[in-house]
Amino acid sequence: MEFSILVNQILVLFIMIIVGYIIRKKNIINEEVNKGFSRLLIEITLPALIIKSILGITLSKEIIKNLGLMTVISFFSYLIIIVISNLMAKKLKCSQDKKNVFKLLIIFGNVGYMGIPVISSIFPAKAIVYTIIHNILFNIFLWTYGIQVFSLKEEESKIQWRKLINHGTVALFIGFILLITKVNLGPVKGAIITLGQMTFPLSMLIIGGSLTNIKVINILKDKILYYVIFLKLIIIPITALFLIRLLPLPEMVKSISIIMLAMPSGAISVIFAEKFDSDYKFASEGIFFTTLLSLFTIPLFIWLINIFL
Repeated sequence: MEFSILVNQILVLFIMIIVGYIIRKKNIINEEVNKGFSRLLIEITLPALIIKSILGITLSKEIIKNLGLMTVISFFSYLIIIVISNLMAKKLKCSQDKKNVFKLLIIFGNVGYMGIPVISSIFPAKAIVYTIIHNILFNIFLWTYGIQVFSLKEEESKIQWRKLINHGTVALFIGFILLITKVNLGPVKGAIITLGQMTFPLSMLIIGGSLTNIKVINILKDKILYYVIFLKLIIIPITALFLIRLLPLPEMVKSISIIMLAMPSGAISVIFAEKFDSDYKFASEGIFFTTLLSLFTIPLFIWLINIFL
């Protein structure tokens, strides 16, 4: 792996976060605009990104087989992490809003903007399709379980099934229909791709804007933030390494699965927290520090994969 590629991706993230911080601090965008950006992401650009990812899949016999394996691994990985995050959240002494954000920070990593470039720098071009499958599973869980996290009040136990029909799940359905039917979208495809590409810069601006009211001294005193960092960057990927390596799978599928689980917390935590009036400051802190520290932990796990697989 070219270390410079990883460093570059992380620096790009931080530069955009800094820009978001500056324009919010100078009141170029206010809290209302920031919430508008969150709505734009959830209702327009994220669904476009989902469709764009699905349309990027090219199928062959080998890839279809490995895609099936990748789907199973990703599915059960998310289920296990959901169980772990829920067990941990129950023990936390904090507000329900913070517990909800804690869950999202642990479960949903930056598997798109960071995951795809990192994988493309290590493996041949065909490996990208496996990251796309992981991203599809990411979106399935995000737009089902992730929505439910913010939809359920602490005292409620019933799943609100109507919430499962949302912009994300509709985009998944449309994407697969287009993939199967191979409809020629013409300029519509270009529009979808362009809208999807807006997701990452907008999400970084939102994170930067949400950092304006954060005091560093308060962050360093937050024990829950340390739990997020330790779980997301160390415990989950190292557990995945020693479990997945035992499975009878192609080495590429194993490696990609582990690396994707080693990604820092994804910006979607801030987007959802903003959208649902939850603890977006804590979400921003979690993303900022896990992204910063991933500069060291991702290369570490890539090195460990080379040793143990």
